[in-house]
Amino acid sequence: MTSINSDQMSSMVLASLNKSNSEMKIAMERLSTGKRINAAGDDAAGLSISSKLRAQVDSLNAAIKNSSDALAMVSTIEGALVETTSILQRMRTLAVQSSSDTNTGNDRTYLQDEVNQLITEINRISTNTEFNSTKLLDGTFTDKNIQIGTASNQVLRLGVASTDSTKLGAYQLDTIDETIGRVDSFASANTAVNALFSADADYVVKGTFGTYTAMVDAGADARDVAASFNLLSGDTGVSATSLTKANLSVSAAGTFSFTLQGKSTTTSQITATVTSTTDLTAIKDAINAVSGSTGITAALSSDKAGINITQSEGYDILIGDVSTGSTNADLVVAAMDMDNVKDTTDVTIDTTATITTGAAATIAATGHGFSVGDVVTYTAAGTTLAGLASGTSYIVGTVANANSFTLLTTTSGAVTYGNSGSANGVTGAGGNASDKFTRVGRSLDGDSTSGDSTAVVGVVRLSSQNAYTVSPGNAANIFSTSTTEITASHNTISGISLTTKAGATKAMSIIDGALLMISGIRSDMGSANNRLESTIDNLSNIAVNAQKSLSTVEDANFAEETARLTKAQILAKAATSMLAQANKAKETMLALLQ
Repeated sequence: MTSINSDQMSSMVLASLNKSNSEMKIAMERLSTGKRINAAGDDAAGLSISSKLRAQVDSLNAAIKNSSDALAMVSTIEGALVETTSILQRMRTLAVQSSSDTNTGNDRTYLQDEVNQLITEINRISTNTEFNSTKLLDGTFTDKNIQIGTASNQVLRLGVASTDSTKLGAYQLDTIDETIGRVDSFASANTAVNALFSADADYVVKGTFGTYTAMVDAGADARDVAASFNLLSGDTGVSATSLTKANLSVSAAGTFSFTLQGKSTTTSQITATVTSTTDLTAIKDAINAVSGSTGITAALSSDKAGINITQSEGYDILIGDVSTGSTNADLVVAAMDMDNVKDTTDVTIDTTATITTGAAATIAATGHGFSVGDVVTYTAAGTTLAGLASGTSYIVGTVANANSFTLLTTTSGAVTYGNSGSANGVTGAGGNASDKFTRVGRSLDGDSTSGDSTAVVGVVRLSSQNAYTVSPGNAANIFSTSTTEITASHNTISGISLTTKAGATKAMSIIDGALLMISGIRSDMGSANNRLESTIDNLSNIAVNAQKSLSTVEDANFAEETARLTKAQILAKAATSMLAQANKAKETMLALLQ
């Protein structure tokens, strides 16, 4: 049918033209933005996928930045700890230098001056080391979370303990330094010291490493105990050293003869003539003459009135059968700890209780713990007990029971004292409720065949960079007189002193503990550094692949879109031409009206 009201050709061509224009618009939009999806209508599912991939890529890039920042922070910590390690190593060098007797007191003072400055620098590093205004080594940077992933739980926990001088050091525990009460022969001393500690006194060590038991046998000396702990050191981190030290002095001049035993099972005989109680060189030389056999070395005290003897491996030192012939002279033996401090036992006694004045008056003291021959120093808390002098040493003459004892002079002479009645011109008076008697040694009787022998027990020092406790299995043990758990003390570098040989020797073990602490922190930082490097590599790989997937979903294919644009442009031109032809075709209808 021929009509002019319904132009189907023009309508058809117009629809095609509109479609071509729409295709051309889409192609131009994609080519101009570079994206295949510019609106939800372009690809509804693809838009959802691309949004998730875009969030993942952005989060991964942020995590990479976080990890890179953390890596820089760890490097900052490591750099500071490297310097702290160098300082501690210098301090240890100074401690070794100070422990030598080639140094004078002034030399050690100068060494301590440098140590003080080094400690100040360690504190400065601990206080001032920071990253992005965050303090790192002052103990506040603990349990921090570094976001290293795209989810909330993908974190690296990082923390650093304080490296202040009051925190760096070693957890140490020393055994008791002691001598046995004097006995009547060398053989008896040997038997007594071997029976001093129980075979059941095994030691349970507890710490962050778990629980382990150091086994000991009956008669074990300090060397044996230390060896038992060292067998476990690979698991516990607790190392042990042993040493036996004692101080010798004499009550009067004379020719001293006694049996000495240390490392060797063979005894050595010591004989030396002392002409003055203030110069014991002869005894010192005689002991050193047999040191190859006993392992015991001797050195005079600064005033020459004492001798410090040392068995460096921790074997018990036995001194027995002391003899001075008919001369009334005693050899006084006092155990010493690793820091050259003499073994002392303080007993507070109420001397206001009735003490009938007289020679060798009985002093009542519940559970005093003294033995015959103990050298005790009396210290009055106020007015002195009549007949005694505060600050003066005496010998325990008799011990009737665990709750009473009597006194003699240090030359085993009679002494009159008391607070009731009078005798030999001494009128009883004075005394205090808190007077003190301090045992400072064992007096071995030189002019008698009894009370002439004793043994010195070695000291074990446990040391670790981590806290720990020790629980003896029996009350007869080398650490204490009970089975109560003992906690190691934290000795820090802030308290070390190189002004004495003993202080310098102790400082070495404390600095060793500090070095282990720093090494532990550096190990943690090294592990974190390696992990962060791996994290960054992994995140980068994931980000690249996620970006690739995002590009596949979201980005426009320029070749495809260019072809589409060209096709649309050609179709649009063709449609325009056809529309013109369709419009012109209607003009033929006018001929029918002519």
